[in-house]
Amino acid sequence: MTAALAHATTRRARALGTLALGVARVLAGTGGRAELRAAVPLLAEEPGLAVDPRGSSWLMYAPLFIRDVGTGHELRKRVTEARDRAGVGAMPGLLFQVSRDGATSDGWRRAAADYTEAIRLARDTGQTAELAMCLAGLAWLEARTGRAEECRAHAGEARRLARSRDIRAAEVWCLLALGDLALAAPDPGAALVSLREAEELQSQHEMADPDISPVPELVAALVRLGRTEEAGLLVPPHLAAADAEGQPWAAARARRASAMVADDFDDLFAEALVLHRDTPDLFEAARTELAYGERLRRTGRRVDAREHLRAALAVFADLGAEPWADLAATELDLTGERVPERALGGVAALTPQELQVALLLSDGRTTREAAAALFLSPKTVEYHLRKVYTKLGVRSRAELAAAVADA
Repeated sequence: MTAALAHATTRRARALGTLALGVARVLAGTGGRAELRAAVPLLAEEPGLAVDPRGSSWLMYAPLFIRDVGTGHELRKRVTEARDRAGVGAMPGLLFQVSRDGATSDGWRRAAADYTEAIRLARDTGQTAELAMCLAGLAWLEARTGRAEECRAHAGEARRLARSRDIRAAEVWCLLALGDLALAAPDPGAALVSLREAEELQSQHEMADPDISPVPELVAALVRLGRTEEAGLLVPPHLAAADAEGQPWAAARARRASAMVADDFDDLFAEALVLHRDTPDLFEAARTELAYGERLRRTGRRVDAREHLRAALAVFADLGAEPWADLAATELDLTGERVPERALGGVAALTPQELQVALLLSDGRTTREAAAALFLSPKTVEYHLRKVYTKLGVRSRAELAAAVADA
């Protein structure tokens, strides 16, 4: 690929070639961030990509891979533009990217709605690769929100599609989703099976990117099973790979894994929490807070544990990560602090389709405009809107906009 890039004769070819080389190196665990950063201005200077709905999605690959905190706003803007001027075929790819950004920040409910729309449109247009990736992404999100039946169904379909088209990333994501689902159950034995399979698949295909490594989850599962020594063997090579990559997200997760098996764990957890501040992924930061609180409680430092467990519980509850909120609440209860019961309501009660309708109408679109944007009939939009009004207890578009403002 490097040799081919040297013979690129057009600006567009150089831009896309640099992007492809960066992505390939990231997945192989041999760097790639420099190429991705170099690709950003090259892609931005290519006028044809900005006006091409499919090409505009390529503009966002590099920022997503390097976990640029400002990516979400730009992605949302491009999706809005694409709704107004693009055909249905361009939407699944764009929606996948904006969904992935939301699922790795604080936009889980909107991400679920976007994934659901992308899946529907990918089915309608026969886009198998986009369908597999969106199903896998939604399964991962459902694992974290405790929607076990839906997670298994979507992961199963995605894996069948992935195997038929050799879409390895989608299959790995599905296995990671099933591992996360089992970890939160908590069923560490079942988690270990899925995570080991993900590890083996990545090894077979030389996918060495620490960002998609299951090692932090494998360590968590092994520690819960009392196999701490075995877990400890996984940490050094993973920590070295994460540090070599130089990205705070992977480095924070690697330090959490290291802290879970270390005798002197305070500094490692503290380092992880500092690194988390440089990423938009609130869920991973909360997992570190939970792991820290668990270790503090189990070493008799109950008062110290409460601060971290409270922080974890608050984030999990806000995101809708109910199984993880339950784990944090249980740990907090074991420190002697009473935890009030949580109740779901508001936007959390909406289905993904209802949330999509609510978001578009709250932005000032008419029913017909929302229907056109979602490739639905006006009657279907009106049906969903009635359900939204009932669930949220609102009576006007202004009240609707206020109710979904933070979704």
